[in-house]
Amino acid sequence: MTQPGPPLLKFRYEYPPGEAHFLEAPSAEAAVRFLRRTYPHNPVDVLPTLREISRWPAFWKTVDAQGLVVPDNARPRS
Repeated sequence: MTQPGPPLLKFRYEYPPGEAHFLEAPSAEAAVRFLRRTYPHNPVDVLPTLREISRWPAFWKTVDAQGLVVPDNARPRS
């Protein structure tokens, strides 16, 4: 049985400017590597917008196997 890894960090970045995107990564370095691969033509526009966030925005929903929304206080901390 595999051990779960460390919790993933949550990040927000914008590209194009004003268009928010969210991702999870094990470290900021991994998030930067992803953005450099995804936007090789313009990392100077994207990387300065990268921010770590403590939790997903309020509009982000988590659902269980029955399709019901899981309340924030019942979600596992990742």
